[in-house]
Amino acid sequence: MSESRVDDLTAKRQASLARMEKLAYWLDDAFRIPIIGKRIGIDGILGLLPVAGDFAGLALSSLTVGEALRLGAPKTLLVRMAGNVGIDFVLGSIPLLGDIFDIYYKANRRNQHLMQRWLSDVTTTPGAAGKSKNKPTVSIVVGAAAAAVAGLGIWRAIVGG
Repeated sequence: MSESRVDDLTAKRQASLARMEKLAYWLDDAFRIPIIGKRIGIDGILGLLPVAGDFAGLALSSLTVGEALRLGAPKTLLVRMAGNVGIDFVLGSIPLLGDIFDIYYKANRRNQHLMQRWLSDVTTTPGAAGKSKNKPTVSIVVGAAAAAVAGLGIWRAIVGG
């Protein structure tokens, strides 16, 4: 690859990572909760709204997975990121306990760090763009199962039966 194409690709990846960092900040850490000193973002605030807020948070959190897909992240990384979003959605949907969970789990930060790690591996290791050192973890299985159970529950609530 020519040097200018490598520079363009690096610039594209850096811009993408900057967007993910900004999104993770706003969704997970933008506001400080007085008294306890923990940080919460728009995702946690939306989670206070039953059902609609959780789906809005899911949609916003899915943007990080879409960004990773656009950059050509490997399937294992995409699955881990989707698992983080799924866990956040399903467990965050539990009234009250889910709101507390949202303060600590921070799926968007986790995904941003996963992308940061992958992008640093790709830029330092030629030909590593399609490879991932990350193996699927228990969080993927739990996230996928939780998302499936939540989807089934929502489907039954809407359709009935």
